Amino acid sequence: MKKRSRALGMLALLIFTTGCWDQDSLRDARLANASAYDLTPEGMLKQTLEIVDDSQGNQGKSTNEIHSSTGNSVRQSTDKIRAKVTGDIRFFKYGIILYGESVARKDLYSFLDVLYREPDYPTSHVKIAIVDGLAGDILEQQSISSLLIGEFITKKIRSLENMCVFPEMTLETLLPPMLDPGQDFALPYLAKEGEDIIARGIALFHGQKFTGNLSTKQGPLYVLMTGKWKKTATFVKKVHPGPASDVQNFITYQAITQSVKRHLAVKVQRDGQIDVNLNLKLPVNVVEYARDHLQDKANVQRLNDQLSEIMTQDAEKIIRTLQESGCDAFGIGRQLIAHHPAVWKIMDWNKDYPNVRFHTQVTVDIVGNGILN
Repeated sequence: MKKRSRALGMLALLIFTTGCWDQDSLRDARLANASAYDLTPEGMLKQTLEIVDDSQGNQGKSTNEIHSSTGNSVRQSTDKIRAKVTGDIRFFKYGIILYGESVARKDLYSFLDVLYREPDYPTSHVKIAIVDGLAGDILEQQSISSLLIGEFITKKIRSLENMCVFPEMTLETLLPPMLDPGQDFALPYLAKEGEDIIARGIALFHGQKFTGNLSTKQGPLYVLMTGKWKKTATFVKKVHPGPASDVQNFITYQAITQSVKRHLAVKVQRDGQIDVNLNLKLPVNVVEYARDHLQDKANVQRLNDQLSEIMTQDAEKIIRTLQESGCDAFGIGRQLIAHHPAVWKIMDWNKDYPNVRFHTQVTVDIVGNGILN
């Protein structure tokens, strides 16, 4: 009897129970998969949006529309686009944001502020990239092969992150270094060439402004130097004299990323000079070497020494570019704040960072050469 009364009571409660009062229906929402921002010649902000329609009426195939508008702020330009389309605009949690070079050379945070303040805007998986030229021009292409433009760019960036060509960054992970006085950051750098969207390299930032860039060839070593690598890092180096057209003069190898060792140490000398020791130990697999002879230990040792010297010189070039750009991507300032706060307080980091002495060593060790031998 008690069980029957309890069941009847629960049924009565269900009658008066409503659904979630703050549930937000997405039936009429329009999904923005990619957004791009540029400055007009008049200094206005131009926003371009890719809006995707993946309703069932399209027989399972998504379509997209490209809309743009100008305004004095991100929110104003978004609201103007909302006035052009049917339904509310919602942003995809795996989307992409592109910033043209004209915007990136300003204070980038000014164009991100509204995204962090908006509680419904996704951050944890949203990718960000800088575009050489106008970012909106990339979205105007609408699609590449069978992929809509936003999906194509996102997949391209994720793939190049896995190859250590780009540093891994999302809207969420960007905020801490952007607001940290002792840490700078870098972002993927893209460009449009004809109908192709290519990797231009890595965009370097000082504070919140785009100040320089590394090439795609420098990307994998830079990512390894930051200590935040992913699956693979491939290098092609010329190790024999002769024409560049001869494949036998080159060697291609991949770092065994799970075994890479990186050591960074910051030292403050008595005279206030900052010295940084940055060492990398790279065990590698040779994936292409037409001259072979990798069963010869003496030849392997010669290649190890030669590649170590080449890679160390490459690392020194990367550091020079970082210092010339004022980009403290390794967080040397953060190390000083944490371990030498008294020194940090008396420093003008904008002036002192370019004078930091880096002592870099990259040691290459060939540990695999395929199945030929």
